[in-house]
Amino acid sequence: MGKIKIGIVGAGIIGIDHKRAILKNEDCTLVSVCDLVRGKANELAEDTGAKTYTDYKKMCEEETLDAVILNLPHFLHKEVSIYFLERKIAVLCEKPMAINTKECDEMTKAAQRNNTKLAIGHVQRYFNSYKKVKEIIKTQKFGKLCQMIEIRNINYFTEARPKWFLTKKLSGGGIIMNYGAHSLDKFSYLTQLKIEKVSASGNNFISDDDVEATAQMLVTYEGGVTAMCSYCGTKTNGQHEIYFYFTNGAVKIEEGGHKMYVCEGVNEYEEVEIESTDIFADQLEEFVKLLKNEESNVATPEFSREIVGALTEAVSQIL
Repeated sequence: MGKIKIGIVGAGIIGIDHKRAILKNEDCTLVSVCDLVRGKANELAEDTGAKTYTDYKKMCEEETLDAVILNLPHFLHKEVSIYFLERKIAVLCEKPMAINTKECDEMTKAAQRNNTKLAIGHVQRYFNSYKKVKEIIKTQKFGKLCQMIEIRNINYFTEARPKWFLTKKLSGGGIIMNYGAHSLDKFSYLTQLKIEKVSASGNNFISDDDVEATAQMLVTYEGGVTAMCSYCGTKTNGQHEIYFYFTNGAVKIEEGGHKMYVCEGVNEYEEVEIESTDIFADQLEEFVKLLKNEESNVATPEFSREIVGALTEAVSQIL
């Protein structure tokens, strides 16, 4: 196999991370960038030699592509993924996979029908801190895992956030749909447990948008392990912490994955040195393995459908 020819569809802020990952990967080359705003596509493609487009269909017709990375509004994930899959072009689609499980199923069937790879961009699992947590869970270093907690507070309703993000029909939900996709990916991937039950409550006292601004979600996994996710999108100080509680100790992750602390029994937390990594480069490396039919831990459509199902169930209980 020669260099994998990749196109990026959607030149938003995360597109910069995907571009960097492609340029770092010796197996890949960036051949095209598409965005409705030509200037954004040109800016992302700068210094790469990639051609730019404002129509992904025209890009597909004119370029020889092996794969595309989709960095698009949630409501476009199904439509654009299926377009490329039907043309036997592999897809790495940003999370969440789609806005409901019906759309997830349509995407999966398109991939199967065309014998073409589809993966979902659940990127936070690639932090080295979570690799260590996965090993702690597996070896039961601190005993049996009992519960997990993620707390994420952020000023969600900023002018920089596109309007589609704040429209349930287009986004699938608010803060719980957006950040919950990361939470449930981490918890489900690290534990390898199936979700059995989801309950949620929340509100929006800060805007007239029809998406939740604050939410709390309780997830029960098989075997009785539980996870609680708490999100606050009002004007408040930022906070992002994740806890894993075991029968004889705990792990605390701060700054989303950049810092890690452990304690055994009732002792104080001690910081663990974490080697920094480029999570988007790591994810692309796993996607490339998938394309080469090698063992890969990139998020599958079947796994990602379960996450979307849990999130939509949670959102349906709020607004």
